[in-house]
Amino acid sequence: MKQLTDTEKWEIETKIKDEQDRQQTLREKYPNPPENSKEASAETGFASSYLWKYGFLALILCLLAFNVFIFFRWRNFDYNDFLTPVVTLMLLFNHIAYYLTTKGWKSIVMKTVAWVWIVLGFAYFFSVLG
Repeated sequence: MKQLTDTEKWEIETKIKDEQDRQQTLREKYPNPPENSKEASAETGFASSYLWKYGFLALILCLLAFNVFIFFRWRNFDYNDFLTPVVTLMLLFNHIAYYLTTKGWKSIVMKTVAWVWIVLGFAYFFSVLG
C-alpha cells in the first residue's frame, strides 16, 4: 500500500472536513429530509404528474369530441377537413403510449400503434399538401 505524504494527508483531511461541513449545512437547512428519491419526487411532483397525465388526456379527448362534432355538423367536407382529427389522434395515441402505459405488452402495443399512426398521419398530411 502506498504511503501518503503530509501534503496528501492534509488534502484528504480538508476534503473530509469540507464534506462534513456541507452535510451539517444540509441537515440544518433540511431537518427532515425524505428517506429516498421516491419520497422526494412524491412530495413535489405527485399532483403535477397526475394533472399532466389525466388533465392533458382530458384536453385531448375534448379536442377529439369537438372534431367529431364538427365533422358530423358540417356534412360538406373535403379531404382537408380530416387533418385535425388525424393530428388529434396522433396526440392521443402518443399520450397513451408514453404516459399511461409504461410497462408490459400494453406499452409495446400502444407505442407500435402510436408510431404507425404517426407514419400514416404524415403520409396523409403530405398527400393533402401535394
